[in-house]
Amino acid sequence: MVFYNRNAELAALADRWGSTGAQLLLLYGRRRVGKTYLLQYFLGQDKPHCYFLAAQTSLSENIAQTAQAVVGCLPQNGLSPADLPTFNSILRFVDQAASEHRFALILDEFQYLLELDRSIPSQIQAWWDTSGVRSKVFLVLCGSHLGVMEGLGGGQAPLFGRFTFKHKLLPMSYRDIAEFYAGGILSARDKLTAYGVLGGTPRYHALFDPSVSLGQSICSHILSPLGLLHNEPEVLMASSQIRDPGPYNAALRAIAGGCTRPAEISQRVGASSAQLNFYLRNLMDLEWVTREYPFDETSDRRSIYKISDPFVRFWYRFVAGLRSELEFQPTGETYERRVKPYIDDYMGMYAFEDICHQYLRLRGSQLVRQPIRRSGRYWSRDGRLELDIVAELEDGHYLFGECKWSSAPLGLGVYYDLRNKVANLPEAKYQDQPTYAIFSAAGFDNELKQTPAHDGVFLISGDDLLS
Repeated sequence: MVFYNRNAELAALADRWGSTGAQLLLLYGRRRVGKTYLLQYFLGQDKPHCYFLAAQTSLSENIAQTAQAVVGCLPQNGLSPADLPTFNSILRFVDQAASEHRFALILDEFQYLLELDRSIPSQIQAWWDTSGVRSKVFLVLCGSHLGVMEGLGGGQAPLFGRFTFKHKLLPMSYRDIAEFYAGGILSARDKLTAYGVLGGTPRYHALFDPSVSLGQSICSHILSPLGLLHNEPEVLMASSQIRDPGPYNAALRAIAGGCTRPAEISQRVGASSAQLNFYLRNLMDLEWVTREYPFDETSDRRSIYKISDPFVRFWYRFVAGLRSELEFQPTGETYERRVKPYIDDYMGMYAFEDICHQYLRLRGSQLVRQPIRRSGRYWSRDGRLELDIVAELEDGHYLFGECKWSSAPLGLGVYYDLRNKVANLPEAKYQDQPTYAIFSAAGFDNELKQTPAHDGVFLISGDDLLS
């Protein structure tokens, strides 16, 4: 079983497993982010467990299937599934089986059970407080509906204060994703592009073959009507129970096409402001869209919307408008004409900047040798001045960054342009001992390389991002 990273999560699960008391865990995250795979890898073959995936069917069917799964994993107890007719009886059977030895029960897609019976958290609370907490049970509630799963630990929820572990599993970083392509033929630039295309969803990268070109993988798995990812956003939207996907698709295509302000998106979608706000809120709940503010500002009037998931952004930028053509034209020809010539622009406008912000979060404190308090982007009210990165350092000074998905090494001109932008910022605090970071996928020429870090200039190449 090939597994990449998630080292912190594995260590935390191992710590809970090795403890003496009962464990009640909450693990949630977006679909396809790897929750189930993480649990499968952790439990492996050596930890006694039962896994149940809830289904969108009747409550009685889910209970019967859970009972069958549990009895199948614990046949030595001499019961049949018919002896466990209720959810409460299943829990009590499991904690009796775990009275002396650790046993895990994983209830996956737990939100489906809640839809069928809102009392289930209260049942778990009553069981936990009376007997479960004194056993060696390892109960994991796992799900992909972010709002519902987060609410299980809320202050007014029955299970508040009972969880011994709560964790939201996030998409992988671009550095973690690069491990999927280790030993293959892809260059550092290709690996960064792979992240820009698929984002941090490990399941998607597992489909791509590191021994073939990135273009071949895009054609086979995304552009081809037979590809597993060809209809993926539509599948995810349907599984998220969005009943009328039309306006959501229109909003995502508008944002992917460069519309970032509500008025622009509303005009493209053909929706009122109230309707658009509703659609955008749901898309933000799915974590497909995020609302961004200029650094140091919180006014809603200054905010913009962006697609936060790279694969969703790529799909709506390149695939959504080519569906008809891809049905009748060779995939490779469409890729060469309609996708490949524009990937560098796509990376430069959207994906590379996100990668650089990730680098700053992951390695920035080591770079500047002090903690970074916060970071973001900046754009002026008149739209004439933009900074890819503004970060406040612990000592009160600021770091400013420029991100260039360049095809040739950068020279001193980029550095001087960045200094000029900073000099034109409206507040004097930004001009007090500024530090500069320049990111370039293609590296830097010798003249710029001679500008050392002790002069307040840090140079980060594409290779540096992955080293």
